[in-house]
Amino acid sequence: MEVWMESRDIIKNLQEQNKKLLEENKKLRRENKNLKDELKKLQKEIKKIQREFEKYKAKYPATDFIPDFIKEPVKHRRKKNGQKKGHKGYTRKIPERIDVVKPLTIEKCPYCGNELSEVQEIRKRYVEDIPEISNTIITEYQIERRYCKHCKKMVEPEIPDALPNARFGLRLMLLIVFLKVGLALPVEKITFLLKTQYNLKISKGEIIKILKQVAKAFGPYYKELKHKIKEARVKHIDETGWRIDGKNHWLWVLINKEVALYIIRKKRNYEVPAKVLGKQKGKVVISDRLSAYNHLEKHTGCLQQKCWVHILRDSKDLAKHYKEAEVIHKRLKSIYKQAKSYNHKATDEELNKLLARIDKISQMKFKHSEVRKFVKSVCIKHRENLFRFTQDKEIDGDNNLAERAIRKAVIIRKISNGNRSKNGARFLEILLSVIETLKLQGINSIEGMKNIIQASYE
Repeated sequence: MEVWMESRDIIKNLQEQNKKLLEENKKLRRENKNLKDELKKLQKEIKKIQREFEKYKAKYPATDFIPDFIKEPVKHRRKKNGQKKGHKGYTRKIPERIDVVKPLTIEKCPYCGNELSEVQEIRKRYVEDIPEISNTIITEYQIERRYCKHCKKMVEPEIPDALPNARFGLRLMLLIVFLKVGLALPVEKITFLLKTQYNLKISKGEIIKILKQVAKAFGPYYKELKHKIKEARVKHIDETGWRIDGKNHWLWVLINKEVALYIIRKKRNYEVPAKVLGKQKGKVVISDRLSAYNHLEKHTGCLQQKCWVHILRDSKDLAKHYKEAEVIHKRLKSIYKQAKSYNHKATDEELNKLLARIDKISQMKFKHSEVRKFVKSVCIKHRENLFRFTQDKEIDGDNNLAERAIRKAVIIRKISNGNRSKNGARFLEILLSVIETLKLQGINSIEGMKNIIQASYE
């Protein structure tokens, strides 16, 4: 009986397992059928794509060229360290002035300790250093005061190397001006440097006062710079945004190879440079295409030379937005290259060829209004202002001189965000003008400023 029961259970289990297997088999058959159907669809799709591709190849045959926008891979080679082969070496020249001579003796060998022979030779080595950190020099002037019977008043001698009513000496004051304006250092760094190097404690307020005192002393010299830039036959002009007490103003620079004049005003129109320049008949102003310079030409009688760097920069930006402007940029770039190759010695015939190339651009048809506007401005409106530099060595084809001068002011603006008052702006334009003028003339800034002030008190 027991055997029968066990056999029945086994048979029952086998039947259940068989049932499960049959169900799984049906499921797998269905999945297999679905996969076969999917495969047939994919095969049909592949055949369809192949037929379309063959039609495309027949319609558009293969070409050998690579499209312009695809660049061939460039093999980057790591540059070797150090100077290139054939580079001329640099060694510091023997100084003309020797302040201290220090003999160095040796009695025993530093390697074995043995006694040495008599001196065989003297080797010389020059070391240039700065003085040790030292305190400032405080001078007590005992000033004689005497009575003048003729003038009927007490008189006394002037204190040398010091401005009237100044607590600090002229050298220190001019060093502070150079650090603040010439090197564009923040006041905090100037106070730290003076404390570190000279053990001098000086407040921010005292530094501001020094800047004002020195600027006032340069007042007469600043007027001379105005006169010189006015009389100059060629000058560059540029402008940049400025802030006075949080309000928008403009910093202008008028500059040539020897004089730099900075002016900070509220306006950005022709009246600012016109007030300085006055009548300019026959004289040349190099600038960008700001409309103010066109009015300046009308009111002063000056001639214009437009900056080619600005023109090419604008044409390049235009080409990024409008494909039809690409040809303009390429042609203008080629024209400027040709113009520069004449090295300021172009003949009238060569000049006419340059103008003819400009005329060809102006005669082209363009769809976009921005492109047409640019061509009209450069090739028609300023046609006569493009190539003055090709026949005059004093005239540059770019406005880089003014842009570099503006950059100095931009650095100061980033640190100070402009000026807090109109007086501060007035003092800055004077100090910037003096320091940049000395730089143009290759004169040491501190010595040059000292000479200017001393000459004004003689």
